[in-house]
Amino acid sequence: IHGNAIFRTDMEGTNHKQVVANAGKTVLMDFDYRKEKVYWVDLERGLLQKVFLNGTKKETLCRTEKGISGMAIDWIHDEIVWSNQLKGTIETTDMKGNNSHVLLKELNYPKNVVLDPIKRFIFWVANNITSTINRANINGTDVKILMQISQTIKTISLDILEQRLFWIQDSSEESDLHVASCNYDGGSVHLLSYFTQYHYFGMSLFVENMYYSEWNTSAIWSVNKHTGQKMVKISLKPSFLPPTEIKVVHQLLQPTVRNDTQNSEQEVCTLKKGYCKSSICGQNLKSHPCKCAEGYTLSQDGKYCKDVNECVFWNHGCTLGCKNIPGSYYCTCPKGFILLSDGKRCQELISCVNNNTGCSHGCVMTSDGPMCFCPEGSVLGEDGKTCSGCSSIDNGGCSQICIPLSPVSWECGCFPGYELQLNQKSCKAKGPQPFLLFANMRDIRRINFDGTKYESLLSRQMGEVLALDHDPVENKIYFAHTTLKWIERANMDGSEREILIQEGVDTPESLAVDWIDRKFYWTDRGKSHIARSDLNGKYNEVIIEEDVSQPRGVAVHPMAKKLFWTDLGINPQIESSSLQGNDRLIIANTDLVWPSGITIDYVDNKLYWCDAKKSVIEVANLDGSGRRRLIQNDVDHPFDVAVFEDHVWFSNWAKPSVIRVDKRTGQNRVCLRGSMLRPSSLVVIHPLAKPGANPCFQKTQNSKKKKCQGLFQMEIGSHFCLEEKTREEQEPKHGLVAEIMISDEDSCASVNCGVNAQCISKGKDAWCECLEGFIKNATLCSDIDECAMDNVLCQPESSECINTEGDYVCKCLEGYSGDGLNCYDIDECEMGTHTCGENALCKNTVGGYTCICSNGAPGFGSVCPDDVFSLIRNRQSECPPSYDSYCLHGGVCIYVSELENYACKRMSQYCDISSRNMKNVYIGISSFAKKWYTVLQVGHFALNPNI
Repeated sequence: IHGNAIFRTDMEGTNHKQVVANAGKTVLMDFDYRKEKVYWVDLERGLLQKVFLNGTKKETLCRTEKGISGMAIDWIHDEIVWSNQLKGTIETTDMKGNNSHVLLKELNYPKNVVLDPIKRFIFWVANNITSTINRANINGTDVKILMQISQTIKTISLDILEQRLFWIQDSSEESDLHVASCNYDGGSVHLLSYFTQYHYFGMSLFVENMYYSEWNTSAIWSVNKHTGQKMVKISLKPSFLPPTEIKVVHQLLQPTVRNDTQNSEQEVCTLKKGYCKSSICGQNLKSHPCKCAEGYTLSQDGKYCKDVNECVFWNHGCTLGCKNIPGSYYCTCPKGFILLSDGKRCQELISCVNNNTGCSHGCVMTSDGPMCFCPEGSVLGEDGKTCSGCSSIDNGGCSQICIPLSPVSWECGCFPGYELQLNQKSCKAKGPQPFLLFANMRDIRRINFDGTKYESLLSRQMGEVLALDHDPVENKIYFAHTTLKWIERANMDGSEREILIQEGVDTPESLAVDWIDRKFYWTDRGKSHIARSDLNGKYNEVIIEEDVSQPRGVAVHPMAKKLFWTDLGINPQIESSSLQGNDRLIIANTDLVWPSGITIDYVDNKLYWCDAKKSVIEVANLDGSGRRRLIQNDVDHPFDVAVFEDHVWFSNWAKPSVIRVDKRTGQNRVCLRGSMLRPSSLVVIHPLAKPGANPCFQKTQNSKKKKCQGLFQMEIGSHFCLEEKTREEQEPKHGLVAEIMISDEDSCASVNCGVNAQCISKGKDAWCECLEGFIKNATLCSDIDECAMDNVLCQPESSECINTEGDYVCKCLEGYSGDGLNCYDIDECEMGTHTCGENALCKNTVGGYTCICSNGAPGFGSVCPDDVFSLIRNRQSECPPSYDSYCLHGGVCIYVSELENYACKRMSQYCDISSRNMKNVYIGISSFAKKWYTVLQVGHFALNPNI
């Protein structure tokens, strides 16, 4: 209940819509899952009403008494149980509010009644001098007080799956509230350490989560029911009144009894065709007769249903032609005529002069004026303008397969690995829960589609990471650093990080793993090329470098053997090629400015890409045909896109967030945000996200038995691997909290936080708070230069600190290798990476090396001549005046820094030096060359070639 209306939304924030308008200012609500209905009591007007979960067929059932303080549906016995504070009773009625009878009376102000019809228990709260939680059998017997509390109990809720009671109570502090729980007998009491200062109103439990509506923030929170730790905030329209009642609707929350002998209502077996084979209906047709669906009639023996041919019996209403199909029929029209939207009348096809009606397909003139019409296989929607069907853009509303049954009817199906949902349109992937992996500049994060399990997986030594992808076979993450200029991989949990490519990388902005052929591709905007390598970083090669300016996004289609990329340079375009870089094809080169991210829908074989400057998401076939804009508003500054199931995800830099829309219509927009800096590359993690290779299985050499790899474990009775939960993961992690923006309205809009800040809202107050790594500077959040601080982890003798946006990284100095935090001296001599010449020896030094000529003189280049003194460099142009007459026979006095002494040289082959310095020169040369030399004569020496 939000404001005075009833709304619904999926756990992921999708399918958010109003079910009932003007439901009432004060409302009690419950649901019947099997009947797909919502029941509610408008306390102000005293009305019991119902409506289908999809919002259709609203109906007022009866008037109610004053004083109703609690309501619950008994889905087993089709009854309504409610409490009345004024009368002090708990009563039960039928589903229309009639035939009421009292179960319990003379109670102290009963309220918040809840029940478990499977265990046949009723629970309620009584508030008088003290608060009590009470229990009774569903027939009103065996009344017990389970809990007596001196504080006020605000509300209670049942955890049907674990058979526990949860309630909210005032703490000793007047403004604080606590959540507590106990089992059905009142034992095993658990008081959550978490508390809030804001007013809870409604509460509902499902699996590990507790959902509650919060009065002050106009939001619904999802918290861990064991710890109370906040996980997801679902932000509603702040302009509405705060949310009140809240119910999680799911089949598991209303289980049925296998053998309900107490249900006296006749079971009915409804079939379309064939025999009535129900275990109940088939055994005793007299007490449990078969009933045929519309379009079928029961056989004379009452055992099976047969088709009714409406066209033969003339009960169809078609104006011209009629075609019978099993269970139904459809009308037909001759050539030159079209079937109108009523599905009965045929109209000669005379097109409208001006199509100002906004028809999605075509307009025809009728006696009633211009009217929209659709191609065969499609019908007009409720707006009278848009076509829906297998031949329409929306694919008949089917998420995957649309199967035509007639020109005006169809049914939906799913590809292998997917299952059709209750709405008979959507297909959901089987197996483990899918989640998003995304690069956030300074870290790599994961988040479930519903905002839960929002964690940072890799944050150490990241700097700026834009490019990211995942290998499902070995469950490894591949990512590229724009600051450190290398490509790396790691396990999904962040362990076993290893640098794959460290040379020849400049500005990598996108990366794609070919999980079939075991290679990865990356774009380098700095070097203006696209390169590839095997998954170990070997055999890397540039495959695209001609006619490409600033490549950014890249995607690989291993089954089609195609590579796709975006170029936002001089000639913006989308291109494709073979996996070797041949057979290039322009997919799109018009109406583009900054084409950025690109992805492939492997189910539909469609390309999706975003344009960061034009703020659009587009879709086309793999050859570029069928190009159309999916969404062009509310896109802001998209960087990358991903697609899975029925949705397209894109990352937004303008308002740091990841956003999801319907992949066919671009509608049903949902925004996920929470302490994000620059969400960039997006990857969906699920076995079906990258088909053709099972990410869980790998055959061993010694056994044919298949096993799950990485952080996965086998799901019982299936061929999927579920994410394995370590002990640390089983306990909720404190840290990141996601927010689902249901509405475009935002309580933070008034404060207008910058991109380096996040909005904090509590009640009606909202303010901006700088992200970690930034500091407030006037009205903006400026980057903190961590390198100027003393607590950086870089080692100054072997690495340098590089400041990045919101963080910093350490990079090894030249002559060292490592990850930046741990740097080791490179032995250039042993590795063969030195530049010493053919006649020189290499000597390793810390952080570098020295070249020594083999004739005994230190060398400083790549060539060593034969003359030992020809490479001796004069560090001083001449000797000091005190060294006059130092050299004999016209020699020139110089200072040799390598020998740390003076020497004489002349242009002839030999060099004269004073006899008093001969010993020093001889020793100096020997220590460098590590060779023996022979003195030929006094004042002269030369290399002995025989040694």
